[in-house]
Parts: sequence; structure tokens; C-alpha cells
Amino acid sequence: MSEVTLSVGGRDYAIACADGEEARVMELGLEIDRKFQQLGNNISTREAQNMLFAALLLADEAREQRDTAESLRARLATLEAERETLANEVARIRADPQPPPGSLFDDPDLAPALERFADLLETCADKLEGQAANT
Repeated sequence: MSEVTLSVGGRDYAIACADGEEARVMELGLEIDRKFQQLGNNISTREAQNMLFAALLLADEAREQRDTAESLRARLATLEAERETLANEVARIRADPQPPPGSLFDDPDLAPALERFADLLETCADKLEGQAANT
């Protein structure tokens, strides 16, 4: 076990942590101190209450990030469903390359354009999935 000293609200606290976790604990302590400082003139004379307020600010930020991640996952699911629909349509067009006369598919550039569009949607979905995984 290691021990680090955190300074929060102008006071030092000795904190035990696992070996190798010192830098991370120090980083978290700095974040708590930043939140503590945001209390400004609202600082109470009771140390525990001030720590609670700082923790509440951090918990609120964490909740917002989880909500954002959940929203991104939902959007990703929608995009994946749309991509699947488009991929199925491209597959159907490829299976039956002869469109009915007078249809929108008379344009020889439409199928490749739709295929590029499906690829673009898939790339967007992959990027959103990567962002959701990072949050």
C-alpha cells in the first residue's frame, strides 16, 4: 500500500491507495479540490458538509455524462437499424438489378450512390459507437 497527501479546501489529507495508483488518486483529489473551490463563498464551517457539496457536484457531472452516453447509445441503435434497412435494400437491388420500367431506379448512378450512402451511414455509426464506448 502507498500513501498520498491530498490538499482539498486548503487542508491536507493522507490517503492510502494501492501501489501504482498514486497518480490517479492525486488526479482525483485535484478534481475534488476544484469542485470544492467552486463553492466559493458558500463554504460552510463544517468540513464534512463542504466535502458533501463537492461530491454532489462531481456526482451531478458523472450523471450528465452517463445520460449523454445513454443518449448516444440510443442514437447509435437507431442509426444501426437505418443502416441495416439500407443494406437490405442495397442487397435487394443487387439481387434484382433490373428495376421496373419508369421507376426511380432507371438512373444508373442511383444504386452506386445509395451504396456510398449506406457506407457513409455505417462509418457514422461506427464513429458514434466509438464515442459511446469512450464515455
